[in-house]
Amino acid sequence: MARVKKPRGIRHDRDCSRCKVHGVKCDLNRPRCQSCLQLGEACQYPQRVVWVDDKKTKSQTPPEIDTASSITESGQMLAPESSAKPTSINVYGFVDLLGTFYQQIRSSSQGIPEEGIQLISRTLSFARSRIEDADNKQSIQSHLVALTNLSQVIESAHPIALFGIATFAMFEVCCGSFGNWHCHLQGARSLLDLHCQHKSAFDELCGEISGLADVLAYLVWFDVTGALVRDSPLIFDDWHRETLGVEFFDSVGCPSDTFELFVYLAEHRNDNSINAMDLSSRAMAQVMSFDAGVSDCSLAATVYRGAGAIMAFGRAGGLVDMNPSASNYHSSAVRSMVDRVCDAIAKIPSTSRFYVHLATPTYLTAMYGSTAKQREIIRDYWRNCQSCEFPRYPDAEAQCEKRWGNSSSGV
Repeated sequence: MARVKKPRGIRHDRDCSRCKVHGVKCDLNRPRCQSCLQLGEACQYPQRVVWVDDKKTKSQTPPEIDTASSITESGQMLAPESSAKPTSINVYGFVDLLGTFYQQIRSSSQGIPEEGIQLISRTLSFARSRIEDADNKQSIQSHLVALTNLSQVIESAHPIALFGIATFAMFEVCCGSFGNWHCHLQGARSLLDLHCQHKSAFDELCGEISGLADVLAYLVWFDVTGALVRDSPLIFDDWHRETLGVEFFDSVGCPSDTFELFVYLAEHRNDNSINAMDLSSRAMAQVMSFDAGVSDCSLAATVYRGAGAIMAFGRAGGLVDMNPSASNYHSSAVRSMVDRVCDAIAKIPSTSRFYVHLATPTYLTAMYGSTAKQREIIRDYWRNCQSCEFPRYPDAEAQCEKRWGNSSSGV
């Protein structure tokens, strides 16, 4: 007689916390399951990250600091598509960058001092434990150890300290007060100035320390996006921003010409002598470049381009407030752009690789959001970022609410 198989039970260990408590079948959709999404409830999954050792280098690298990719319990890769040269601005990609660099300096004679090698090792351990659980004892201890080691290397003024500074800046961007991540960047600029004052000197330094250009790319991106949010001066110069190439812009979904507009707006933030027509022309250049496609890449580009146009039109409208017809034109253009950006934000899946990178253009758009629909789309964006496996931007929604509360009649 054929053996009857024992019926398999229904697993609930991977369900979100709300479905598990209420005994509801969870569809396991991330970052928010359909049940929680429909009810407008927070959706939290068990945050369990497993680090998978690189078998090829295990014999060369101590187990506690092996380079690793991260996967979820269901087997979904959390690391970027290419770990050889990660450029995506996310914590998993940066951990890969640190791990790759650690392998390189351990297997080569780059002239890195022992305290520098220890800094990368300890910073890597801190980053991994921070991703897994920010509040556990190991994470707190590794944080203090890495910070102490970083202080020691900074005292010696060795440029390898830029890797540690960038790591702490990364977590400040993701987990700190939105837009207020300039302190680490100012320290990085001061350290960099000790070694190179121009591009050729930096290129020479990159020949000595591999991966340094990737680190600077992270820092200058944070600089421009943070300056727009805070409305403060840029920390890095034009030649520093030359480290941002096509691959970098493709990874975050931002068109390079939109980034140039962001830089222009940051550089002229308090310059009332700039021409309103020039700003309007720059804004229209973004509008004319809109892609009607519905792919994630097209939608992300629309969010960035729309945010750039909103800022430029808004600034131009403020310069021509003595001319009612011109002011009305710019106000109308801003409202139209906010609608367009919010529509793109609502359409792009929260699972898209570009999603978490849209925080700055979403925030800039939110400053001009005036309708209930626009504001709800923006609220959903921040909540989705908080509901992902590594929560981001904890106070961004509150900052938007404060702005809306101070302008109850709209922008």
